Amino acid sequence: MSSHDATIALDLTLLLTMIGVDLVATRSTSKIPTLGTVNRRVGTTRSGRVALPAGWAWLGLHFFAR
Repeated sequence: MSSHDATIALDLTLLLTMIGVDLVATRSTSKIPTLGTVNRRVGTTRSGRVALPAGWAWLGLHFFAR
């Protein structure tokens, strides 16, 4: 397995885990906040408003630049 394959496998595992946690969080009895709630809370601070687009830019740079 090359390092590229390992990276893709790790990224897919993290994505599926995030989707699973968000699905569990949408249940009415869950105390886990949904991803939307977390993004809303992070976006209330100045550093959070800088970090969110920086994170998206980092992801886009690494996934779509070739």
